[in-house]
Amino acid sequence: MSEAIKVGVIGCGNISPQYFKGAKLYGEIEIVACADLNVDVARARSEEFGVPKAIAVDELLSDPEVEIVLNLTTPQFHAPVNKRILEAGKHAYCEKPFATNRHEGQEVLRLAAAKGLRVGCAPDTFLSAPLQTARKLVDEGFIGKPFGGTAVFACPGHERWHPNPEFYYKLGGGPVLDMAPYYFTVLVNLFGPAVSVVASAKQVFAERTVGSGALEGTKIAVETPTHNASLIEFENGATVSALFSFDVQGEHDLPMLTLYGTEGNLSLPDPNRFDGELRVCRAGGSWESLSLQHNYEGARALGIADMAAAIRANRPHRANGEIAFHVFDLMLACEESAASGQRVAVASRFERLPVIGASEGGSPRF
Repeated sequence: MSEAIKVGVIGCGNISPQYFKGAKLYGEIEIVACADLNVDVARARSEEFGVPKAIAVDELLSDPEVEIVLNLTTPQFHAPVNKRILEAGKHAYCEKPFATNRHEGQEVLRLAAAKGLRVGCAPDTFLSAPLQTARKLVDEGFIGKPFGGTAVFACPGHERWHPNPEFYYKLGGGPVLDMAPYYFTVLVNLFGPAVSVVASAKQVFAERTVGSGALEGTKIAVETPTHNASLIEFENGATVSALFSFDVQGEHDLPMLTLYGTEGNLSLPDPNRFDGELRVCRAGGSWESLSLQHNYEGARALGIADMAAAIRANRPHRANGEIAFHVFDLMLACEESAASGQRVAVASRFERLPVIGASEGGSPRF
C-alpha cells in the first residue's frame, strides 16, 4: 500500500469524533492536524484521539504535510471553507450538505476544476458493504428492471437529543436538507440522476423545546417546513416517493428504503449507517436475508479513504462533488416544488462510478 495521505480537520464539534475514530480503520489516510475556532476544543480532540497537532485554521491550511482537509464546520460555512481549502492548494472533503445554495455549490466545483484539485462530500454511507452489494445486485438485474421505490425518515425532531439544535429549524435547516442526503445519495447511486420532483410540505409546530444539555428547556421558533412528501422521477424511468419529517410523534412502522423491480423488491438498511440487513422478496414469495458480497467494515471517513486511494491511482473518487451537488440540487427541488406547488426540474447530472471491489481480509478494495 502507498503511504497514507495526510488529512487535516477543520471543525471539532459534535460529528468529529466519528471521523477521528473512522479514519483509524483505513490505511489510505492519517489525520495529522485539527483546528477549530475554539482552540480549546481542538486541543481536547487532539488529546482524545491522538492527533499530533492542534493548530489554528490558517496554520492548518498552510501546513505542507496536509493534502486533504476535512471540513466539519456547520452547513453555512461548508462552501466558504471549501473555497479557502482549495485556494490553499489542498483537496477538500466536507460534511453534508454540499452548500446552502446552488450558486455557491457551483463556485466550489468550478474552483476545484480550475485548481486541478478534488472536492468530496458526505454522506459516504452509500459506500457501505450492504449498499454497495445492493448496487451490484440492481446492476445485475437481480430484481429485474427497477421501476420505483419508497424512502422514509420520520421522527419527532432532533431537539430531543442535540445539545444545540436551533439550526435544524431555521432557514436552510429542516428534515430534507438534514436527512435526505443519506437517502438520495443511495438512490442516485442505484438509479442514476433524478430529473424532476413534485412535492408538498408543511410546518406542524410553531416552536420546539430543547430536551437536553445546557440549553434544556429553551424554546426555538420554527422558520422552515418540517414535513415534506416528494415524488421523484429518475432518468432511468423509476419513480420514488419520499417522506422526510421532524413532526411524526412516536415510532412509525414504515421501511426506511425499499426498491421495486419487475421481478421482486429489495429492502435496504438504514442509509445513515454502515451496517444492517439487506433483504429480497421475489414475486409470490416472502422476505429473506441476503448475504453481502462486500464484507469490509464501514465508518465515517470511508469516502475520504476512497478519495485518497483515487488520488494515488489517478481515478475519480466516488463521494465526489458532482454527486453531492446533484443530491443538493434534488433536495432544493423538493423544497421549491413544495413552496411553488409546481413540478421542478433537476438540471444537474453526474457519472455513476463502479462499485467498490469485493473485500479481501476485511478491507475495501477501492
